[in-house]
Amino acid sequence: MLSKVAALARGRFGLLLVNTTTCCTVGALGDVCQQRISQSGPNDWARTGRMATLGACMGPVTHYWYLILDAVFPATWGLTIVKKVLADQLVMAPTSYVIFYVGMPLLEGHTVWDAMKELQLKFWPTYKMDWVVWPAAQTVNFVFVPPMLRVAYVNMVAFLWATYLSHMKHKAPD
Repeated sequence: MLSKVAALARGRFGLLLVNTTTCCTVGALGDVCQQRISQSGPNDWARTGRMATLGACMGPVTHYWYLILDAVFPATWGLTIVKKVLADQLVMAPTSYVIFYVGMPLLEGHTVWDAMKELQLKFWPTYKMDWVVWPAAQTVNFVFVPPMLRVAYVNMVAFLWATYLSHMKHKAPD
């Protein structure tokens, strides 16, 4: 099975497809995990579908983001790693949370106004927690993980992060 995935990834758009599928799957699995933790009833599969949809939307964004980072900062040591991590934290992370906290309410049928209120309420707590998790994870990513496997590695960490995002999205306001 892994040899088939590797062969697919070597094709022109194969790695993009693998990365997008992985992001979609991680979003869905993170939500299912969160529902199992926080609910006693059956899973809300529509909710899981929305998480998967946003994951699929983020797949190409993430895929091309790492290509851009590697082109702009080609080295994998020293100050270059710090630059990559800071770029990821200051550009990609906030962009991802805007997409998430605006996209999810819109997929739920809410208005843009409702989506903007949710973004305003949940962005900063999520972004602060991001700084606890992602700089270390991305340092490992940029130092030790080959470029072709970066999205796959990030998706392993992102499974736990998707569980957290699902929690943040669906928790009652304080």
